[in-house]
Amino acid sequence: MMKMKKILKKTNTKIYMIKNNLRKDVVSKEMLDKSALIRVVLNKNNEIFIDLTYKADGRGVYVKNDLNSVKIAKQKNLLSRGLKTKVDLSIYDELEKLFNEQN
Repeated sequence: MMKMKKILKKTNTKIYMIKNNLRKDVVSKEMLDKSALIRVVLNKNNEIFIDLTYKADGRGVYVKNDLNSVKIAKQKNLLSRGLKTKVDLSIYDELEKLFNEQN
């Protein structure tokens, strides 16, 4: 498991800690940098969608940015568990399509 590093920045005798943007992958339970993950969001209107900006309001679940992780999440129904609601299979299909376009 990856440990968080504390990076300190010294400015004029004050020391500030720079935050690492680590999030937990729902499949491997591993803490990864936010840029290595894809976010799936459930908003207040009960809409479920893929958030590539990482800024949408609502409950978010992170999946590692590879096709194998999406397939495991689909088999084990991990997005439904993380979002605490029923997730349609079309979301998994959208994720798979997204990875196929990238490669």
